[in-house]
Amino acid sequence: MAGRKTSPSPEPRLWTESEGEQWREQWFQAQGWKPLPHQEQCWDAISKGEHGLLELPTGSGKTYAVLFGFLPKLGDGRRGLRLLYISPLKALARDVEQALHKPCVDLGLHLRVETRTGDTTAKQRRQQKSMLPEILITTPESLALLLTQDNAASLFGELQGIIIDEWHELLTSKRGSLLELSLSRVRSLCPQAQTWALSATLPNHEEAALAACGMGSQPLILAGLPPRTIQIHTLLPRTEDRLPGTGHLGLRMLPEVADYLDPAFSTLIFTNTRSQAERWHEGLLMIRPEWEPRIALHHGSLDSKTREQVEHGVKEGSIRFVVCTSSLDLGVDFPEVDRVVQIGSPKSISRLIQRAGRSAHAPGKDSELLLVPTHNLELMEFAACRRALNAGFIEPRKPREQPLDVLVQHLVSCAMGGGFQADGLYEEVKMAYAFRALSREDFDWVLRFVVEGGDVLKAYPQYCRVVLEDGTFVVKDRRIMQRHRQNIGTILSDSSMTVKMGRRPLGSIEEGFAARLRKGDRFLYAGRWMEVVSIADSTVYTRLSKKAGEGLIPSWFGQRLPWSPLLSGFMREVVDDLASPEDISHDPELKALSAVRDVQKRISIWPYTREILAEVTTSREGQHLFLFPFEGQAVHESLGMLIVYRMSRLVSATFSLASNDYGLEIVSSLPISWERDLGQGLLSPEGMYQDLEAALNHTELARRKFRGIARIAGLVHQNLPGRKHSQRQLQSSSGLLFDVLRRFDPGNLLVQEAEQEVMEEQFNCLGLYDFLQKMTSTPLHFQDTRTFSPLALPLYRERVSAQISSEHLAERIERIKNSWTQSSGKSRAKSSRSSPKKPSTGQNAEL
Repeated sequence: MAGRKTSPSPEPRLWTESEGEQWREQWFQAQGWKPLPHQEQCWDAISKGEHGLLELPTGSGKTYAVLFGFLPKLGDGRRGLRLLYISPLKALARDVEQALHKPCVDLGLHLRVETRTGDTTAKQRRQQKSMLPEILITTPESLALLLTQDNAASLFGELQGIIIDEWHELLTSKRGSLLELSLSRVRSLCPQAQTWALSATLPNHEEAALAACGMGSQPLILAGLPPRTIQIHTLLPRTEDRLPGTGHLGLRMLPEVADYLDPAFSTLIFTNTRSQAERWHEGLLMIRPEWEPRIALHHGSLDSKTREQVEHGVKEGSIRFVVCTSSLDLGVDFPEVDRVVQIGSPKSISRLIQRAGRSAHAPGKDSELLLVPTHNLELMEFAACRRALNAGFIEPRKPREQPLDVLVQHLVSCAMGGGFQADGLYEEVKMAYAFRALSREDFDWVLRFVVEGGDVLKAYPQYCRVVLEDGTFVVKDRRIMQRHRQNIGTILSDSSMTVKMGRRPLGSIEEGFAARLRKGDRFLYAGRWMEVVSIADSTVYTRLSKKAGEGLIPSWFGQRLPWSPLLSGFMREVVDDLASPEDISHDPELKALSAVRDVQKRISIWPYTREILAEVTTSREGQHLFLFPFEGQAVHESLGMLIVYRMSRLVSATFSLASNDYGLEIVSSLPISWERDLGQGLLSPEGMYQDLEAALNHTELARRKFRGIARIAGLVHQNLPGRKHSQRQLQSSSGLLFDVLRRFDPGNLLVQEAEQEVMEEQFNCLGLYDFLQKMTSTPLHFQDTRTFSPLALPLYRERVSAQISSEHLAERIERIKNSWTQSSGKSRAKSSRSSPKKPSTGQNAEL
């Protein structure tokens, strides 16, 4: 979007800081507003030169709290960049530009307000190259790109203030680490610049403030408003059989959701994946075809113009319902939205609060959120969310610790942006919170890597990117500069292909899905059934299909949302309440689950979390072990692999594994005495890391993880002049590099980073270790079952769904559910609550 700017004046209007403060009061009065206490506190702090974090619920007037703190300081007539506003999303940058532009025009202030993102035109980029506007709204990637210009020192020399929006969303990612490094660089060029971060409520706000403002700062934390009240309701099915026992789409609840929606109330309908959003948009139109002009679809793979039209339609009131994903999580200003619907579990309290805050997006108003379950056990998650919210708990957002691939990229950027001296840059990098503990040894290794390519790659010129010239490290090769600028940033996704209907771009689909398409195939996209006409030049050309309702559903990279550890704790409380005989009528979700609990008790038992339920079932496939720790899928997946690996050293059998947020399933081809063997060291924390590395095929997983690290560090390039590398090419190139570095440069820190990320992020080894420690004093309760219980059924479905057709799977599921009603209530249990067997634990049995 082209940046807006005021008409130039031959004599710019000047003002003193006190005059600016008077105009600020007059402008607020003209809008019919009264400044909120936290806004006045923020203005006072900025006038005193403070750095800080403004921690408030969404829709609390944070933008004007910081903007009007800096505006009075900008009246001295100096041109060039004075105020830098950093937004995590391009869509959010458009809204911010409008919000900042209005008071400048109303007050007659000759301050140019422009954006610089990936959507900025080449013409405007050229205009900004020599002199930036007084107020610039940009993204972390575009800021990093600006720092690669050789005149970076003059571009940022007059900077007065830095504003970071939605800091809580950037904080935990490598985007946040890159931004921390970029801001350390900016502060070295203009030490007078003040930094203010805007964030939703965080329990670790001191750490978040220091990460935003840099080491050595003493940031002020302002949290002037109490958390907004969120009215949470759960949409319960009309009949008990409406909710399935498994699945994630939740389409059986379509009739209830359609009845709830009312065109008189503007509503955002959040889903957790783009595929799910496409299906729900289609489903609502099938039930309510008369809503077609009033309902829209919004997700990150749609064309930016389509998304802008949807956002504009919501603001002007022509669009009443939007089925969306996290693309509307962040601060797009929708004061017109009355309600929010969440399809499926939000998986974390912070995400629930963020999405609920999209409704009644203004100070002093309550948010309204409707939770819609996609399967019956999800009602437990809703009850856990409600309890955590009522208790005032929210997950902390922890910054990254020393991602060296990001540092490699930053060093090359600094060498391009005027060059650097090693000692000075080392001290500058350590001012970034994420790199505060960086050793000089590791910094020197990174510096040698960008200069020489390390011990292995020094023979290849493309890896020797930085040279030492007259005591300054710089980049001289123009091809290296061009490739670096085209691939700057840390956002990783699958390679994508453009989807067009005729000449009109609709958005993008990922390369892996596009590879399955052939001419004549139909797929659901942008709310319509499209038919493939041809595929050429990284573009899928389509037309509207004459036959709707049949075809493929696109899938996208990275769709699984992790279950927060905080939610796991409240989930265990809910499980205990369901197991206890007390009345649960006060909790609507648990009351609705009573029938499922009764069936579970008839087949097996309902678990208490002071012990771990272990169900053993025999079928034609073999012997099934089900464990229910309720620790989240990442812990369960790694736990299952650890048990299978350790068991395979004792028994020559074939194993298969499935996991979800509630538990895990292990199927063995031979009968195993799990009650005996689990107590003989299979659950011991000793040797966990070594065994897990062997169980996970650690080298292959690290090779795949290295693809992203190599891309960020600039060892492989997805974007090249006039073309793109495919995902397969990237994996092949990075895989070859990984093998060479691992074999001939075993101390390579980027290889070590890949191995560490696999263990800590993909499989949550820290969480697994904590669980195994807990198991030393937690008993296992074994129960033999005739058929799969309601807790076990989702795990069974998860495993076999990829092996058989959906029709045959549905038949199997129905037979299992029929067996529940035919059960006589007698269980072939080895133990029962009335006569419990002595529980076994890993530690006791081992001793």
